[in-house]
This record gives sequence, structure tokens and C-alpha cells, in this order.
Amino acid sequence: MLLEFLFQRTGMYLFFSRLVSTGAATILSFVLASVLFPPYIRFLRRLHFSSELNGEAQQHQPVMPAGILFLFIITPVVLLTARMNGYVISALIIYVFFSVIGAVDDIAKVANKRRLAKGQITKEEYQYKADGISASLRLTLYILISFGVAFIAYKYIPNINGHITIPFVSTQRALPYMPFWLFIPFMALTIAIMANGVNFTDGFDTLAAVPLITCAVFVGVVSYISQNAVWSSYLLIPHIPGVEELVPFVGAVIGTLLAFLWFNSPPSSIIMGDSGSVGLGGLVGIMFIFLKAGFYLPIVGFIFMAEFVSDILQIGSFKLTKKRIFRCAPIHHHFQFGMRSKARYPSEFQIVSKITWRFHIISIILLVAGLILFLKVR
Repeated sequence: MLLEFLFQRTGMYLFFSRLVSTGAATILSFVLASVLFPPYIRFLRRLHFSSELNGEAQQHQPVMPAGILFLFIITPVVLLTARMNGYVISALIIYVFFSVIGAVDDIAKVANKRRLAKGQITKEEYQYKADGISASLRLTLYILISFGVAFIAYKYIPNINGHITIPFVSTQRALPYMPFWLFIPFMALTIAIMANGVNFTDGFDTLAAVPLITCAVFVGVVSYISQNAVWSSYLLIPHIPGVEELVPFVGAVIGTLLAFLWFNSPPSSIIMGDSGSVGLGGLVGIMFIFLKAGFYLPIVGFIFMAEFVSDILQIGSFKLTKKRIFRCAPIHHHFQFGMRSKARYPSEFQIVSKITWRFHIISIILLVAGLILFLKVR
């Protein structure tokens, strides 16, 4: 809104350009996060704001959620650099509400730890309450909020109309359409699944950050191209006027995550926490829906989908057969246990680093594959 105000007052096209506003959002969010993270970390350390028990997770003690600070950086940066329209407002609603749910969960974990220290609950009860808010309540909140936003977006944003793109299918031949009664649940479930998928992935330091950046880059590139009638016609992708306002939003997310990676480099000072992973996961989900690219999430966001599916399969298999499909779920723990059993690496730190970097590389390769598939392979 600030850049829009400057454009109206000065008439300088520089302030109107989406590339300029995106660059400003990226740099501003990175600088703000870089300045605010050190005092934020010191503040949480003084409060002993950690959900881990003494002696646990030694390589990243104390464990504190960065996502709460994400919320207070990304939101104002978006308000300053993006022009408000239905896409930006809907995405902000999902991001803010999901981040708040995650923050409540983070705080509940710390409260339960302190209750354990005072002897008010046993260690077994603490482990049972380790998620802070029950999984069923969180999932209910995700779906209710997602349904509400999906319904309003479908009603008031012209280009949210049930049309979707499918890999390898040309939009000139067919642009598949979902009726209202099917599209709204599809949209809501996509948002909820991504929120959970990113949350499950945030098990190792930085594991969720790079896949989030690659998903954000995909959204930024496709948003910028889709708003241009000539480019979208040439590339045979849907023309979506107004969706370019998501690009500064993407810049704010990327800048904040880059600063997070700076402070989360080994030895890490802070983790993302549910306040970060849930909010950003829901945000990625709704942005892919806005681009009519929901069916590309299993490609670009494969890491998140694999983490979510592995956890669901593990729970379902154990409940039905009392047998586990994976050594441990989500799937990054499956690989962790496998490497640990083979004793190929002398320390747990090396095992975690190896898995994390390989997941990062996969996410970058899948970003390239997703862009090629969406923009050229029809």
C-alpha cells in the first residue's frame, strides 16, 4: 500500500512495478529479520522458551519458534509493498490465522513443559500432550478456516471459478472444471494438507525452509507470467489478472526465510516451530490454488506431500494391521533410522545434515521440473 501511495503521489512508474515491489519486499523482510532475530532469540532464551526436555535435542538447544516473528515481519511488509486485492487478502487471512493456531500450539508445548517441571503432570502425560493442541482440534480448525476462505474467494474473486490445470494437458484443448461442490472441498483440503505437510517436514533444522522457498519461487514466476495476457496466451497457461499482487507476498516470504537460514545454520539458534510451518504451509496451498496449479503441488511440493502421506500411511497401517510401513514417520525419520542402523556416519549431526541437504537438492530439481511442466510441456 505504501508503494501504491507513492505512485499516486509522484506518478513514477518505478513505484508501480511489481518487480520493484517484490525486490523491496524481499530486501526489507530480510533486513528486518536479520535485525530482529538476535534480540528475539535473546528474549526467548531469557524466558527459557523451549518445548524440549533437558538433555534432549542437544544440537539445537534451546529450541524456540521463529514463526511468531515471521508473522510480525511478513504481514507488515506485504501491507507496505503489495496492492490489496482478493488474492492478497485471502492469502493473508490464511497465513495469519494458521500462524496463530501454530503459535498457540508452540506456547502450549512450553506451558506443558513447565507443568512437568513443577510436577503437575508426569513425563508420560507430557509426551501425550507434546503437540500442545490435539491433532483433531487443529485439523478441524484448518478445515473450517479453509472452507470459509475458499467459499468467500469463490464468490468474490472472478478467476476463482473451478478451472484447474493438469500436467501434460494443454489448456487449448481442455481446461478441466470442478463444480462448486467439488472445488471448495478440494481447495480447503489442499490448504489443510499443505499446512500439515510443512509441519511434518519441520523436524530437522532448515528441512522445511528450502522446499518452502522453491514453492514460493514457483508461485512468484507463474504469478508474474499469468497476469500478462500475451505471455499466458503464448505459453498456453490461464490468464489470471490481479494475481501478480502475490509476487511481493512471495518476496516477503523468501526474504524472511533466507534470514532464518542465516541464523539456523549449524549450530542453529532457533527453529521454525508450528507458528512458522503451519502458517507458511497453508499460504503455499492457497497460492497454488489461485494459480490453478493445485495438481502441481505433488511435483513442486513433493517433499511436503511425501512427509504428509508417509505419516498418514504409517498411522493407518499400524491401526489396521499393527505393522509399520516405515521405520519411523514422517519419512525423514525413516531415512534417519536407516542411516543410523548402517553406522555409516559417526555422528547424528552428520546423518541429519546428509538427509537435509539431499531433501534440499531434490526440492530445487523439482522446482525446475515443475516450471518446465507448467510453462512448456503441454
